Amino acid sequence: MRSLYKFLYSFLAFIVLVTCLIYTASANVNAIISPPFNVPKNWKNTNMLRTIDLTSSIVRETTAVVAQNIHNESIGEYYYPIPKEWDEHLSFIEVKEKGTAQFFEVEKAEFNSLNKIQYYKISFNRRLDPEDKIKLTVTTAFTHVLTPYPKEIAQTGRQNILFRGNQYGNSAYHTAQQKTTVKLPSAVIISYSQPTGYITSNRNTLEYGLFDGKEPNSYEELKIHYEFQQSILTVKGLRRDLEISHWGGNLAIEEHFNLTQEGARLKDQFSRLEYHKNIYTRQNSVMTRELSLSLPAHASNVYYRDEIGNVSTSHLRYEQDKTVLEFKPRYPLFGGWNYTWYYGYNVPIGDFVKYHSESGRYIMNIPFINVLPRVTYDKVQVRIILPEGASNIKVETPFPVDKESHGVHKTYLDTIGRYLIVLDKFNVLNDHSKNFQISYTYNSFELLRKPLAVSVCLLGAFLLSMVYSRMEFGIGKSEKKS
Repeated sequence: MRSLYKFLYSFLAFIVLVTCLIYTASANVNAIISPPFNVPKNWKNTNMLRTIDLTSSIVRETTAVVAQNIHNESIGEYYYPIPKEWDEHLSFIEVKEKGTAQFFEVEKAEFNSLNKIQYYKISFNRRLDPEDKIKLTVTTAFTHVLTPYPKEIAQTGRQNILFRGNQYGNSAYHTAQQKTTVKLPSAVIISYSQPTGYITSNRNTLEYGLFDGKEPNSYEELKIHYEFQQSILTVKGLRRDLEISHWGGNLAIEEHFNLTQEGARLKDQFSRLEYHKNIYTRQNSVMTRELSLSLPAHASNVYYRDEIGNVSTSHLRYEQDKTVLEFKPRYPLFGGWNYTWYYGYNVPIGDFVKYHSESGRYIMNIPFINVLPRVTYDKVQVRIILPEGASNIKVETPFPVDKESHGVHKTYLDTIGRYLIVLDKFNVLNDHSKNFQISYTYNSFELLRKPLAVSVCLLGAFLLSMVYSRMEFGIGKSEKKS
């Protein structure tokens, strides 16, 4: 009997093993024979004008396309390809109809694993009949695609940048005619790709084309080596805390920055302490000496500190529609140097939080980030702390965020804690300083929660003191006085 059980056990194990092998082999075969995504060739680009802007550390590309429906049915969508190595650095994509204020929905679509191309689907607000044309303007922005070359320069050296790209525009369809224009920050161009008969140079502008009859995803290397006398600033991390208080009638904002200067490093590298001892008196042309931040117009109680608590030189400038915080770090930022600081301020709650009487909801409408000129953000975390008792929370953002989480934030005199919303987004630009909305319901009775909590604490303390004063802690009986 024991041998029979052993045989059955071995047989069942064999069946399970064979089943797993068949399933795995089937999955691998399906993966092998599954064809890569191919865009239906329903469109033809009759003309494409592409502009690459290299005047800052953020590479911005604007492509104007005249697309014609060559299908035998009406179509309402168009695919735009971006190579994988560029898509990893894509921070911003926006599509509108040229000559109008109509923006179209753009969403990440299929990925072609064979050609390593990520496709984005553009959905029009209408369907176009056969032979109809539409004029599109595609705007994209990329970060961390420029390379200081050489990576190290002398103290008085000039910083140069190397850009590598494609002479042709991104297209999933046949393009009848196209031209690429490159805008540079100066007329000092060390070298650039020069295809015979297709290049025109004019001071700080290069023009490639006209190119005729290019197939989908055509590629020819575009390489430009040019002078770039600007700092390359990257905020490695920004944490932004927004705390709403109906009791105090204010919105408290605090922001923590971790900034890096990613420009060319110095060959004769030295310490910050040595710089302050004036060992090096010559100034580098691309070091960062001062920074400025745009704050709301009614910002008050503004404070600014660096990572060790020192107050660097700072100044508030009030303008008609904003307040500008200007400050100088304790040391200038050379290539590879970091600086960490935080600042905070208060604004009246009515500047950003409104009550909508029809829905009975409070709506906070505020920019995702404040503008810090000429920077990119590797990661931004926005934490919204709602008043205690807020409920029925809704979050709306003008662009997708990478992570949204909800929790509880507890602080002094809280009873159940405050509702906490955390929004995380990577690869952020100042283009993302658009308003997002947080709406919630809040009963006016909740304004009494904190005074009641304080009253209960005080009453409890008073009762405890009364009990304590009537208690005896001595050992033995007390003697009566005669």
